[in-house]
Amino acid sequence: MSASAFNASLALLCVLLGAATAHADPWLAPGDELLRSDVLRLADEGILRGPVTTWPLSWPDIARDVNGLTGAGLDDGTAAALMRVQRQARAAANFGFAGTGIRVSGSHEPALLRSFDDTPREEGEIELRTGWLGERLAINLEADLVADADDGRKTRLDGSYLGVNIGNFMFSAGYMDRWWGPGWDGSLILSTNARPIPSFTIERNYTDAFKSPLLSWIGPWRASIAVGEAEDHDVAVPGVRFLAARVNFRPRPWLEFGLTRTAQWCGGGRACGLDTFARLVLGRDNRGDGVGADDEPGNQMAGYDMRLRSPWRRLPLAFYTQWIGEDEAGGLPSKFMGQVGLESWGNSPLGAWRLRGEFSDTTCSFTRAMPQFECGYRNSLYPQGYSYRGRPIGHSMDNDSRMYSVGAILARDGGDHFSLTVKRVELNRDGGIHAISAIPVDVDDVELRARRGFRLGQISAGLGYETGGETMGSGSGLRVFLSWQQGY
Repeated sequence: MSASAFNASLALLCVLLGAATAHADPWLAPGDELLRSDVLRLADEGILRGPVTTWPLSWPDIARDVNGLTGAGLDDGTAAALMRVQRQARAAANFGFAGTGIRVSGSHEPALLRSFDDTPREEGEIELRTGWLGERLAINLEADLVADADDGRKTRLDGSYLGVNIGNFMFSAGYMDRWWGPGWDGSLILSTNARPIPSFTIERNYTDAFKSPLLSWIGPWRASIAVGEAEDHDVAVPGVRFLAARVNFRPRPWLEFGLTRTAQWCGGGRACGLDTFARLVLGRDNRGDGVGADDEPGNQMAGYDMRLRSPWRRLPLAFYTQWIGEDEAGGLPSKFMGQVGLESWGNSPLGAWRLRGEFSDTTCSFTRAMPQFECGYRNSLYPQGYSYRGRPIGHSMDNDSRMYSVGAILARDGGDHFSLTVKRVELNRDGGIHAISAIPVDVDDVELRARRGFRLGQISAGLGYETGGETMGSGSGLRVFLSWQQGY
C-alpha cells in the first residue's frame, strides 16, 4: 500500500469519526478474550444456560439469560462480568442503522502462532465497518485495507455477512470467523488462524432444550453448519469446497459436549455432483468398496470435545479436552490429535482473574509411543493440506507439533484488562511439509497484551518475544502491535 493511499485512508477515517457508534450485531464474534472470559464466568455460575464453546455465539440467546438480572448475591467479579455482558447485549440489540465503526492497527512481526484473541494479522490494517439490524434481517459490511499482506490480498471483506432470521434459525452468507472448541490457544479443527472462508451458514439462534422426553436429557443445544469454497488460484488444487458442521449441548449446567465434522471436497476438476456430496456425508469416501483414487469424494476430519466444570461452586476449576480424528475406522474418527486444558478463576483487589494451562498435539495417534507423522492436516487429494490462503484452518502450529501454554487474564470492573501468555512449542517434529517451519524447531514465546477504553474508543497494545523465530523468518523475535478502534 502506497504512502498516498494510506494518507487518504486516514483522512477518510477522520471524516467518519463523528459517525461512529456502538455496533449492533446478532452474533458475538470470536476474538475478544475478556468477553469470552466473562461469558464463561456467567455460564459457570449457571446464569447462561446454553453451550458456550461454539463461536460466534448468539446474542439473543445470551441477552435472554442476562437481561433484567442484578448483581445481588453474586461475588464482585461475577457481578462485574454480568454488567459488561449486559451492556454489550443492549448495544448489540439496537435496531436500525449501526453507524460506522473504525479500527486502525499497526504491527511489527505479526504473530504466526495465533490464539483466540484477535491481534493484527498484517503490519498495517485499516478497517471500516457499518451495518443494519432488523427483526428478520442483519447486514454487516467490513472493508479492510492492509499493508504487506501475507497472502497478497490488500483489500478484504472479512467479517461481512448478510443474515436472514427464519424461525429459530439464522441463514447467512459471508466471511465470518469461527472458533469451535473449548481451547484458548488453538482449536484442532476450526479456529481463527486462517482468514474466514466465504460460506453459506445455518445456525440455531436459541439453545432451548428439546421438549420430547426422549431428547430433553441433552439439555440446551446449538447446531451450526457452513458450506463454503476456498481460494480459486495460487494453490495446488483450486476451488476446493469446505463443509463444517457442529452440534454442542449441556446435559448438566457443569458439563458441555461438542461433536464436530469438517470436509474438503471437489476442486481441481474432481467430481463435484450431488452423488459425490452424498457419499461424503454418509462417510463412504475411503478408497475401496468401489471407491477409487479418481472418484474418492474428499478429505474429512471429525471429533469430540468436552468442558467439565467442578460441580462444587467453591472449587473454581474447569477441565476441557478436544480429540479430532484425521481418519475413520468403523464409522468413527480415528488417528486422533489431542488437546487438554485446565482453567481457574477468582477475584483479587486488582480485579477478576482467570488462569489456564493448555497442551495440544497435532500428531496423529498422539498418545502412542510411536505416533503417525505426516498425517495431521495432510492428505493425498489436496497437496495444500487443511489450509486456506496459506494458513492452517485448525491449530496455528500446523501438523506434527506440540504446544504447552499458560495464560492469565486480569479484568478491571470498567472493562480494561491485561493478559499474559507463555508458550513452549515444538514445531514440525518430523521435519516434513509444514506451513511455518521447514525443519524441526523449538520456540519459546511470551506475549503481554493490554486494552483500555477512553472517550474516543479503545486502545489495544501487545508486546511479545520469541526464541527460535529466526527459523520462521521473524527476525529478531521481538513483536509489537498497537490498535485503536471505535464503534465496535
